[in-house]
Amino acid sequence: MARRLAERQPGVDVERVARLCRHHDLNRWPFAHNSELGRFDQAGNTRVFTKSLLDARLSDEDFADLEGVHHKRIDELSPEGRIVLGADAITGVVEDPLLLVTGLNVRPDFIPDPVSRALGFTLRAEPWRGRARRLAKEFHGSGTPDPLAFRAEFARLFRDLMGQVLEREARPERLLDLASSVKTRFIRPHVFPINNDLVCRSSWIRGEVMPRYLARFGDVDLVLVDEDDFVRRAVRIGAAASPADFRPRIDAIREQQPDLCFVGGRAAAERARAAAGVSRRPRFTPVPRLATR
Repeated sequence: MARRLAERQPGVDVERVARLCRHHDLNRWPFAHNSELGRFDQAGNTRVFTKSLLDARLSDEDFADLEGVHHKRIDELSPEGRIVLGADAITGVVEDPLLLVTGLNVRPDFIPDPVSRALGFTLRAEPWRGRARRLAKEFHGSGTPDPLAFRAEFARLFRDLMGQVLEREARPERLLDLASSVKTRFIRPHVFPINNDLVCRSSWIRGEVMPRYLARFGDVDLVLVDEDDFVRRAVRIGAAASPADFRPRIDAIREQQPDLCFVGGRAAAERARAAAGVSRRPRFTPVPRLATR
């Protein structure tokens, strides 16, 4: 997306944009925000990490732009840095709702109309609804999901949606404003509780796993450890019972909030009612939804 934006602006160094994109998110702990929050300053570590570990031949201007991107200080960035920040921000607020619907199986009408209008597309209407439904059904309704096929089709759908967004607005400053508004109004209060907490167990990772891990190993090499190594260490010291504890609970919506399901919701709700011994007679009280809605 950053390259597409760069190619529209005369005088921009497209290869420098690509270089900044490649380097802007390398120094992360395993599980990223789910482990880092309140403990790790990615922006403050950029120069140290890149110079000492990658031997990347980045200029002082490159480092300044990388730090500015992390801090979202668009007024301090070069034209290339502005493009990287705008692209990074807007792709996040398009990708997150799409993953919510197709990967986590949440109904498209969970996304408020003002958010859809701001982004310039709605997953409630065709052709996007049909494509999202096919993807969600293949992943959640087939019984034998193919993650690679899901990823490929998700990428195609994401690129098409981003095309819709960039047709309306391609200025990095405006894209950042748009993304900040959507993140504040919808992503942070409504998507994060589902994706980060319900599915990925971020509160458990931060509150229970990380204190024990850091007490045993410290944080010196966390930017070098991948998630598999981290999980093995955590299990070895008893911070988790087994590697399975770290697996995303992809079926959490179907199992815990079946009224929000995009596909398979009726069957899931029937099973939930049967398990609870609830009659199928019509109810006159509203079905509880996520407390964050």
